[in-house]
Amino acid sequence: MGTFRGCIDAAAAAGEIDPEAAGVAGEAYDDAFAAFTDAFGTVEADRMAAEAAMKRLEGERVEAARRRVVMIRARRAVLEGVAGLKTRRGYEGVQALGGGSGGRPPKDGWTQGGTPPAGGPGRGGAIAARALELLVENKGGLSGGPFPSIEGRYRHLRGQADSMMAGLIEGFETRTGFDRPGRARLENLVREAFGEDTGDLAAKGMAEAWGQTAEWLRHGFNAAGGQIGKMDKWGLPQRWDAAEVRRVGKDAWTAAVMPRLNRAAMVDRVTGLPFTDARLKAVLGETWATIATGGASKRQPGQMLGRGMLAKQRGEERFLVFKSADDWMAAQSEFGEADAFQTMMGHVDDMTRDIAQMQILGPNPDHQFDWLAAFAMREAQIEEAAGIEGAAGRARSYVQTARDMLGHFNGDASAPVNAKLAQAGMTARAWLTGVSLGSAILSDMPSAPMFGAMARSFSGLSRTGDMGALVRLLASPAERANARRSGFIIEQATDGFVRATGDNLRLVTVGERADGKANAFARRMPAATMRLQGLTGWVAARKRAFRFEFMGALHDVRGQSLKDLAAGDERDRMLGQWLVARGFDEAAWGIIRAAPEWEPRTGAKFLRPMDVADDELAARLGEAIEMETRLASPETTLWTRAKLMGESRPGTLAGEARRSWAMFRGFSMTASHLYGEELALRGNRAGGPLLTASMAAGMLVSLTIAGAVAIQLREIIKGNDPRKMDDPRFWGAAMMQGGGLGIFGDFLYAAQARNGMNAQAAAFGPVGQFVGDSYNLTIGNALEAGTSLARGDDLGEAVAGADMGRDAANYVGRYTPLATLWWMRTAFSRGVTDNLHRLLDPDAEAAFARRRKRMEREFGQEQWWPQGGAPERAPDLGAALEPSDP
Repeated sequence: MGTFRGCIDAAAAAGEIDPEAAGVAGEAYDDAFAAFTDAFGTVEADRMAAEAAMKRLEGERVEAARRRVVMIRARRAVLEGVAGLKTRRGYEGVQALGGGSGGRPPKDGWTQGGTPPAGGPGRGGAIAARALELLVENKGGLSGGPFPSIEGRYRHLRGQADSMMAGLIEGFETRTGFDRPGRARLENLVREAFGEDTGDLAAKGMAEAWGQTAEWLRHGFNAAGGQIGKMDKWGLPQRWDAAEVRRVGKDAWTAAVMPRLNRAAMVDRVTGLPFTDARLKAVLGETWATIATGGASKRQPGQMLGRGMLAKQRGEERFLVFKSADDWMAAQSEFGEADAFQTMMGHVDDMTRDIAQMQILGPNPDHQFDWLAAFAMREAQIEEAAGIEGAAGRARSYVQTARDMLGHFNGDASAPVNAKLAQAGMTARAWLTGVSLGSAILSDMPSAPMFGAMARSFSGLSRTGDMGALVRLLASPAERANARRSGFIIEQATDGFVRATGDNLRLVTVGERADGKANAFARRMPAATMRLQGLTGWVAARKRAFRFEFMGALHDVRGQSLKDLAAGDERDRMLGQWLVARGFDEAAWGIIRAAPEWEPRTGAKFLRPMDVADDELAARLGEAIEMETRLASPETTLWTRAKLMGESRPGTLAGEARRSWAMFRGFSMTASHLYGEELALRGNRAGGPLLTASMAAGMLVSLTIAGAVAIQLREIIKGNDPRKMDDPRFWGAAMMQGGGLGIFGDFLYAAQARNGMNAQAAAFGPVGQFVGDSYNLTIGNALEAGTSLARGDDLGEAVAGADMGRDAANYVGRYTPLATLWWMRTAFSRGVTDNLHRLLDPDAEAAFARRRKRMEREFGQEQWWPQGGAPERAPDLGAALEPSDP
């Protein structure tokens, strides 16, 4: 061991240098000494390694100072935002930085203080902790915070990246969820990315768009405190399958990868020279360990689990440079994700998530969040000591929810404990989602106008919306192309990824290759089901129409100041209030409204966030519009996932059970979370509890009507006439259906749930239903038949008595992929399931007759397409208005 290494250890032992600096210097020394020894001998290697260690320490010192500045700046911004939320919730005497100056806290720490109001939304205190939830994922309207959030910033950054790569996404995104279009051109794109001239001009343009986007992301990561060096001829990132890399072992993986690397383009960061064979082999061994263990090999004993300082990550993703496109494709085919499109889009998604966290929380988000959590708890404890009873308890709940939300955002909550169990659970849930939601659009279409009208009323837009824009976005490819370049996320691209059907985009394959096996097919099922029924395009068009309308409204008032808007008509006042609620003052609005107008087609003029000159204001405006879009088109939020799944991890029995129970329960909770607080705040501002109750009642009535329409549509596509609408049970179920509680609405109709299972089994969700159906079909029927045989019945009687044929036919009808799509559901049921029922069950005709009689007796319904036959007539729409039999 060189003498300088001994000096490092001695200084660390004596406390002359801190452990972190000793670790950095020691690592740099060891790497350099190993690299130089063979060529220069131990004495000279010791001297050169000492120089390398000192150089590394100096570089680390400079970077640490830069990261500290960025971290303090992020902390100050958060604290100022928290103070703004406190003030909006009625606090008095709040000091944003508590007397701190120059980025440093005061002697007794940062304490904002402030007195909570005696009444109103802030009366319970703990608003600093409540702000942490909004810091992870903000909300629209008055219930949101006047500051940016991690989720909102990610969506803005991802939208910008999607806009830069719109042509590439249009060329390779899936159309059905199962197809993989443009594979030949995709190979050309990969070759162009590695500098090869394929003669394919379209692929060349796409490769250039990819390169520009990747470089834009690198700059964004570095500006937020990261450190990723520029590498020429980098080509594409690598996405390794940890299970496969681990399976083949370090030696086999190193032997397969090493000959494919462009060593001339890979510089040893220790020596500044190309790698020697021994040195490269050693570093590849370390890289293998990092991939195979998910980064655990870099943690010291006793170190907390987690991803460490985010700013120091991502550089390794660019460490390996392959000689050519063929070498890259071969390595990824053997050990990674062979689909280059998904690799590129996955890199974009991961980078935008990381940048979002760093921009909001600083270079070390986990550390910053822990500091903010301690700050929020201290604030609540001070409030409770001052007489706000329960403030500390509420703060603990808020902090835990915010922590869980952050875990679901960054993937920590989705890291599997047992990969095989997690894979089985995810596959089952994805499959059941695909086979259960084939008619989901029938529920969404009636309720969509209700949510849209309410969201528009909050910001002064027309309650009816721009139907012309919606129609154009549904019918016109050119209009959809414009929308893809507006700077917002391209929904069709995200739902088309295999990864997108998991709990988090970072959970790529959970131990299996992305292509092949039933696992991959099942993961594609939800996206395919949504696309083939038309729901993906419908939801995307609604969101885009709302965004266009919002950007158009901002363009229309760009000539007015906030003061002018406050003195204008109702629409102007509402838009002005919205801007203020989002934290924009006159100076910020002045910069925003100076942005050049965007006119994608003649006469259609918009103020597009990505055109705002100030990047921070552009990001905040983009997020604000995106959060408002969430009100118009509710979707599952991080808050909902945190509440439903908490800290539970996939790959544990409790985690898998909780994820299965949570299936399809998120919408009602999301809608309540988005609108409950919003209505309360608006009522408190304008007219108190009576106004809140009035708005809530109006919304409930509207959604109940929407639920009634959805129920009738579902009945018709099942081959039945509409249900009688004078039945109180119908309106009870309609209220439940409109609120997103589907299966509970059906409980009001009968003792059985919609799927034929008893209510107790259905309460455990689709997985519980599937397990129950599978048990009945196999073990349950076998036990029943065995009991019959023991009584002396012959085999035929035993099989018939156990209803094996009927259960098998129903099983096929429920779990056949895509069979529940609304446009083929009845045809499949009548043409396949019913005939299979006839084939396997001698009592089929009698069972069909009993079902018809039960429908007539309980609901007064008839079938326009009777079971086991052909359509007899068109649906009798007037039956819904006919009186029920006494």
